[in-house]
Amino acid sequence: MAKKQVRQMAAELYQKLSDRRFLQQTGITKKHIQSLFVKEEWERWFDRLLPIKERVTCREIFERCEKVMNRLSPEPEEGWMKFTYQFACRLLYPDDAFAAVDSRHKAGCLFYLAVMQFVYDEERKTVPFDPLVDFQFLEDEESRTFEHGAEYRKFRQIFRQEYVYEMMRLNGEVTTFRTLEHIAGVHHVALTIARGLYGAGVPIDVTLASGAAAGHDLGKFGCKPNERVPYLHYYYTDKWFTRHNMQYIGHIAANHSTWDLEPENLSAESLTLIYADFRVKQSRGNDGATMVSTLDEAFQVILDKLDNVDDTKLRRYRFVYARLHDFEDYMKSLGVDTELSGRPGRPVSMPDIALRDAGQVVQSLVFLGVRHNIDVMNQLGEERRFGNMLEAARSEKNWKNVRAYMNIIQEYFTYTNDLQKIQTLSFLYELLMHREGDIRRKAAEMMGSIIARFNAGYKKERPADMPDVAEQKVLALWESYLKKIICPDHKLTTQQKTRIAYTLKLALSGVLRDSSPADRKGFLKSYLNWMEKPGTLDEISAFAILDAIHYVPFELLTDEEMEMLGRFVAYYFQSPEHELFIAAGRAFKLFTAYTQTHPYCGEIERLVKEMNAGDDITLVFLQYRVLTNLGCDTTAQQAVLYGRDVVSDIFLDNLKASTPWVIKAVNIKLLVDQVDHGIYDHILHIAAHFSNLIKVSERVAVRHEAGRALLKLIKLLKPDQRNEIAIELVKGLEVGEYEFSKYIPTYLGEVALWLPPEQLDEVIAHLKAMLASGNDRIVSVALDTIGILVECYPAYPERFPEPEGAAERRNQRLLGMLLSGLANHRQTVRQEALLVIGQTVFGSARLGMEHKSRIFGLCFKKFLFLINEYKEDELTGFYRASALSHISRFITAYRLTVGEVVTETRNKVAFFPGTFDPFTLSHKGIVQAIRDMGYEVYLAVDEFSWSKKAQPHLIRRQIVSMSVADEFHVHIFPDDIPVNIANPPDLKRLLSVFPGKEVYVVVGTDVVANASSYKAAPAAGSIQSMNHIIFRRAGDRSAASDASRAVIEGITGKVIELELPAHLEDISSTKIRENIDLNRDISNLIDPLVQEFIYHNSLYLREPEYKPIIRARAIAFEYVEQPDDALYEEIRRSVLYADEGGGAVVEAVRKAGDSLYLIRNTTAGGRLVGFAANRYITPQQLYGVLGNIELAALVRQHTHGQILLISGIYVARDPAIDDAEQLLLTETIARSFDYNCAYGLFYPHLGSCSKAALSAIERQGFTLAPGVDRRSPLYIVDMHAPLVLMQNLETTVKEPFSSNPQVLKAIAAAHRELQMTMTKLYPGQLVLSLSAGVIYHRLVDKITAINGVPREPVTPRTLGEYMCVPFGKILRGKVVPNTVTKTLHTDKVYEPDLRSSVIEQFPYYSPLKSQVRAIKSFGRPIILVDDLLHGGGRLEALEPLFKEEGVTVGKVLLGMISGYGRDKVANMGLSAESVYSIPNLRHWFVESTLYPFIGGDTVRRDTMKVAGLMPSINMILPYTTPPLEGCTREALFEFSACCIRNARNILMTLESEYRAHFARNLTLSRLSEAVILPLCPDKGECVNYDPNLAASVYLENDLQMLYRTWQMLVQ
Repeated sequence: MAKKQVRQMAAELYQKLSDRRFLQQTGITKKHIQSLFVKEEWERWFDRLLPIKERVTCREIFERCEKVMNRLSPEPEEGWMKFTYQFACRLLYPDDAFAAVDSRHKAGCLFYLAVMQFVYDEERKTVPFDPLVDFQFLEDEESRTFEHGAEYRKFRQIFRQEYVYEMMRLNGEVTTFRTLEHIAGVHHVALTIARGLYGAGVPIDVTLASGAAAGHDLGKFGCKPNERVPYLHYYYTDKWFTRHNMQYIGHIAANHSTWDLEPENLSAESLTLIYADFRVKQSRGNDGATMVSTLDEAFQVILDKLDNVDDTKLRRYRFVYARLHDFEDYMKSLGVDTELSGRPGRPVSMPDIALRDAGQVVQSLVFLGVRHNIDVMNQLGEERRFGNMLEAARSEKNWKNVRAYMNIIQEYFTYTNDLQKIQTLSFLYELLMHREGDIRRKAAEMMGSIIARFNAGYKKERPADMPDVAEQKVLALWESYLKKIICPDHKLTTQQKTRIAYTLKLALSGVLRDSSPADRKGFLKSYLNWMEKPGTLDEISAFAILDAIHYVPFELLTDEEMEMLGRFVAYYFQSPEHELFIAAGRAFKLFTAYTQTHPYCGEIERLVKEMNAGDDITLVFLQYRVLTNLGCDTTAQQAVLYGRDVVSDIFLDNLKASTPWVIKAVNIKLLVDQVDHGIYDHILHIAAHFSNLIKVSERVAVRHEAGRALLKLIKLLKPDQRNEIAIELVKGLEVGEYEFSKYIPTYLGEVALWLPPEQLDEVIAHLKAMLASGNDRIVSVALDTIGILVECYPAYPERFPEPEGAAERRNQRLLGMLLSGLANHRQTVRQEALLVIGQTVFGSARLGMEHKSRIFGLCFKKFLFLINEYKEDELTGFYRASALSHISRFITAYRLTVGEVVTETRNKVAFFPGTFDPFTLSHKGIVQAIRDMGYEVYLAVDEFSWSKKAQPHLIRRQIVSMSVADEFHVHIFPDDIPVNIANPPDLKRLLSVFPGKEVYVVVGTDVVANASSYKAAPAAGSIQSMNHIIFRRAGDRSAASDASRAVIEGITGKVIELELPAHLEDISSTKIRENIDLNRDISNLIDPLVQEFIYHNSLYLREPEYKPIIRARAIAFEYVEQPDDALYEEIRRSVLYADEGGGAVVEAVRKAGDSLYLIRNTTAGGRLVGFAANRYITPQQLYGVLGNIELAALVRQHTHGQILLISGIYVARDPAIDDAEQLLLTETIARSFDYNCAYGLFYPHLGSCSKAALSAIERQGFTLAPGVDRRSPLYIVDMHAPLVLMQNLETTVKEPFSSNPQVLKAIAAAHRELQMTMTKLYPGQLVLSLSAGVIYHRLVDKITAINGVPREPVTPRTLGEYMCVPFGKILRGKVVPNTVTKTLHTDKVYEPDLRSSVIEQFPYYSPLKSQVRAIKSFGRPIILVDDLLHGGGRLEALEPLFKEEGVTVGKVLLGMISGYGRDKVANMGLSAESVYSIPNLRHWFVESTLYPFIGGDTVRRDTMKVAGLMPSINMILPYTTPPLEGCTREALFEFSACCIRNARNILMTLESEYRAHFARNLTLSRLSEAVILPLCPDKGECVNYDPNLAASVYLENDLQMLYRTWQMLVQ
């Protein structure tokens, strides 16, 4: 070894040993170290040691240190190495008993440990890392990226300062254990998979996982001799982390007892540690080796080592093992390196849900449950996020959402930390004052449960001499909340105090139910202590304590406690307060029901006999019950109770609001007692009375008492009587107010199952109709009722035997209704469905495994599909997590006890493609018929329709999904696998999707007869080779005609023909649209749930069924460079015929040699309507034209190139062509760019022009030249960088308004005002207005020319080679003649802060990749079409997708392209043509995007403020700053104000015309009836819109807000 390095090593060691902290710790002086440290000896040792090629033993290091150690301290009796190990253990766990001996040998031990630490630091530099010997911690930089990085760095520091690693190395040499190997191995496994999970996007803090794994078994070094290390080391681990105040890492590290935990309720960090600890097994003995086992191997080893494993424990162990296996499988699916190979796997790619087999679906549900649980625990695992969740719950106004938060806390609270549990208790205590009784009850029960199980999740065995401090704290916590409940704060109102105090019984119930037998007595004792001094309590507190006696387990009470309870009750039995007296009487009944021999029973008998019941039936009944329990004579009481009719009086009493609830509760039992004694005269009225109480009682306790009583009586009623009660309860659901309906489902569900089949089916039909209600509350209670029906249904077939299969079909119908709730478009309904499916069905204790298995076997695929259909918010995520947790538990339990869940597999597949716009009951009838023939049906929703103007793809898909959610074995075919039945490769791919299955294509006879794919000659793999199911209308024999029959007979695959039922024949999309326009009921045409969805979102309103074909327009332009005499003569006759100076104009034009731009009316035989005269001049020609030196010089200052000179614009009025002057001017200017003109002049012949021409000139930005007289005008404009305005408003309005004269007048006026306002943005600069109508038709001309097809539709249809693909807003929803036209629906979507945007699919359309695949399936080259291209963002987003899918782009056609845009296209290697080309574009606007509610760009939000209106941004004030630079603030303000005024005026006109046409207001909810794709200005998450107000109202408000900012903007 090099001497320099040896000397350096010795110097570094000396520096370490001379460190001030080390000297203080050892008590050695620096001078003493100098005398002990013989440099030459250490250098010789390092010379032999270095370089380190293998692990250095502690013994080797000791042999070098021994001499120094003996000089520092006398050698211990047990020898230095063993003592140093023990000393190091006591560094972690100080022990006063060894303080003296440790002090004597401290210096020697610390010297040895310090040298070991130094050597092992060097060892790490040269010896390859061994995961079973050392730790590779996160570096500081990496740790800082995680939330708990600071605590992790503290852990590493203490780990080093206390020589933890060196202690573990010593452990391996002085004991027979290999603890280091286990701890290091666990750390390696945990860190590897934690990094893998983090890389896969799972929310995990790697620092927590690493720290907890490295410290999880430190407690083993704290265990004393003869202590049970496997059981006690958790306690000592917790002690070490607590001492160093590392609560987060310590919380995970100390609580890794696998069998005591619920894996599904653990954080990712805890799961990681438990999983790693499970796999790494510590060996014993000198030749043992630690192994990283598989889960299976590790489980068997663990079972062999566990003590007293009975069947219950074994089931528990297998359950936990199964959940860990699920976690491992989940990690593998993400590509996490669970094999520890150092090579992470690739994430497992699953087919679409609809195509997954049973095993894959079950696995997906399990994985989804794992991920949701991890997400929830991540949310709950940190104080800030947990606190935010509690605050969200506190601020929640909807009691059902509060319940959802409570459900999550109840599900996952066990493994939250102590501080979070205390926060939770505080939150729940606040809920004891909630207005909803159910919330108060649940909060009180949860408080009791949380306190009872405060330490349950992480309860650790304690050393024998160690008091249970944790349990003492919990008992103190219980006593503090007892006081708060029994004696609420005096500042609260009486109502609040009453609400709190009356929940005592529920809190007591919760704490006694969930506490361990050892703890239960202590909790009960704390409650009983309140009975010691009855006279000190107020009425509210006393009543609460008396009422809670109902939940006291009398068997746990001593005789003394029984007597104390009896005396307490007796005190209030003599109270003049009626409620206290009744409550005491109920308590006596419970006391005497439990025991009749206790000495205090005599006193109770005396008091009860002496009570003065009088004629009070309630008191007589109480007296009777207590005396009966005591075996006393009750003849007198029976005479009163059963000798006369008492029922009517009780009815009256119970319906009085003033009657205390406790009396009503007794009266309910009295009424049941009447029936029990054979008095059936009023049984129906009693049952009806109970049903009424369930609906209207003010107290929750009374409602539940009445419900339970009703269930006792219902079986005694006659069938018709039962039905009467059930119908009354159903009517209660339909009220739609939770106050009346929310408690009904619990009892209606069970009552209905006592009805005969016909009557039960009527109730189910009522419930199904309620699912389509627009009232979320009605739908929710209907779902709750269905859930109870499903839960209790197994008992029904035994009560009412039916023909085989009838009961099962009804059960499937009920399950389908639940799934319909899961498919509902409203989030609150989906939440309720998740709650019912999770808690009521799969979380039910009533339903056995086999029944759950049958339910799961039917629903599992539907459930997975529907739960993934919607993007949900955080609250719904909680609902999903809870439901998935219940389902996952069922799957695991079933696998362990029975095996894999049996699911039906069908070998025949029916592939049913269609536009489904919308999916009707006719379609559903076809699906049901095919499904019932034994097929698995797949509905493929076409991406687009050739001829129909279909709703967006995802809207139609959602309608299909809602329509068939209740149909089993019916699925939605994946969107990302386009199948064009005319394309053999697509059909081949379809067959490959279903290997080993018999695939049939489902089509109607109209498709077979008319589709081009069937008319084409059969070929290999063509549609004719496929198996078919062909359906036709009843009585329709057209398929039997020679032509159609020939087509069918030409099909070489199997053919099955079906006839559509007669009652479904008249259903058509045309009829549906007509009825929607008239706001009629269409539930006989489509699924009722879909009807509500359509009307809620204003779909299909004023929508034409078919796409319009773009035909030739009335306008045609013609450019004539050298006019002839015939044209001049035509101009005189057609344009200037009414102008006295017309001849002079013509002569001036002829003399100047002007070229002419002509505009003609093609519908009037090409009649000439107007012309613009112009020519191009050079700067040198200016004086000759203008005749003015100053003017010529002025123009020369601004340009050196060609100049456009417009010498006249002349138009003859034509009603078919509006603003012809503007159109001519645009064409003239646009053409000039081809000649590099950057400046324009308007200098009319004869020195004058019309007002209309002058208006058009000024609106284009021309300004009067300085010093020029308006009577002989010269207008000039700078054209080098124009603003461009795309005039497209006519294309944004629906018929009949798009052709309404008043609307068109408002649109034209708005456009003119906007043009003038834009001229002020950059005065003197060109504002070029382009007509979308003109561009449309010019583009169609170009498309048809490129495609080589006629401009007008021809019959029979002749299609060109190319496919037209509009990819912006132009031509959207239109058909180009004789050309396959498929819009690629794209959208520019801004993030809410507007700082960034992306190009993605338009709302409710398939992802861009899926749309491109659909285009690819046509096998044609494409012509891409858009209105304009400058930045090229859309094209840049799409071009890679075209390349990836192999789509050939033949041409890019554009309405307008800038020079920059042309460069962009060229850079992509594409060829572009355009209608207009502008070399240097300053900025461009599409007019509709400037007008709120009419257009704009989409803003990404999770929810819409108004159904059907996407949130949007218009780039104007006050919504945002317009994206224009170099403008004055005044100009920007006026530009914005103009846009809002224009939008308001247009919308006011639309609103007026709509009102005149339909006799109702055009509100936001109906805006889509008049505007194509209306939007809603985004104003943030907190600002809402009233859908019943008009858009113009909001714009008026926005305009006022804008004017308020005027002063600030212009200063």
